[in-house]
Amino acid sequence: MLRILVLSALSACAVASPLGHATTMRGGSTKPRRMPTDNAPLTGADIGRVIYQVHANYPGALREDEFVAQLHAELASHSDEFGSMTLVATSLCCDEINRGLETKLAQKFGGNSFSMGGLAGFPFGGVTSFGAFAHHIPNPGSALVVYGPHVGVDANGAVGKIDRRGLANSGACCGSAAAALANARAVLAEGGTPPAPLPADFIDAQQSWVAHALLENGAAGVVGAPNPDAQLPRALFSAQRKAMEKIITAAAPGNVPDGNIIAVVGGIQINTPDGVSDYFLPIVFELRTCDGALVKDLMVR
Repeated sequence: MLRILVLSALSACAVASPLGHATTMRGGSTKPRRMPTDNAPLTGADIGRVIYQVHANYPGALREDEFVAQLHAELASHSDEFGSMTLVATSLCCDEINRGLETKLAQKFGGNSFSMGGLAGFPFGGVTSFGAFAHHIPNPGSALVVYGPHVGVDANGAVGKIDRRGLANSGACCGSAAAALANARAVLAEGGTPPAPLPADFIDAQQSWVAHALLENGAAGVVGAPNPDAQLPRALFSAQRKAMEKIITAAAPGNVPDGNIIAVVGGIQINTPDGVSDYFLPIVFELRTCDGALVKDLMVR
């Protein structure tokens, strides 16, 4: 099983600081800030600052390579069908910094992956994309679905930002999530929640739904959190978990080959600067039947 301790999504993280003092993390760094020098190599202090913030704000997060290795080993222990005869479907944000995890998963499971995700990692491909994915699963074989939002930690230890190649200053990560948070602040300041959006055009429909999903899944708790940027992906994950459950329930029956197992893994991607591994915080790890029914919850709580 993945050795993860899942904590309350809305709680602050009480951790031991490197100096041994208990600290409630608020996502920022009290250490001297790293001045941007057009992606200069990270110092040891930079690396330590990033890793500290990852573990302080997302206890139980695993380095991506460690996560993929543990996932492969655990699934292989349950069925010989997990491995070369697995088809992976991901629902991760379209931001280019998230492609590394997809590559690692594909290398361990079958060599290719199917993409369901759009802005902020929401499974905008929906029932139609899952149905298409299901018809591509080897038979005999297995399916692996990995989904979730993402968040950055930059070289200064700021959560909700990331250093990008060729840019002197770090920027928002996830940008779609940050825009949804700005919208939530404005809506809550006016004292209400608007009805579900009905975009007149598709050209920014996804962002409309990301913004509304946050309003319906704990926006007030995010806005009022000690560090809203650190809490934001947890609220978005809650919305995505509900969406993925609906999609699998609707699209797995009659589409996933009889007898095939579906592994469903949901969590939060944590992006870091070059020179530090990206991380993944598993929150959901389930085995399901070909009809989508839950067989076993594999998370260690």
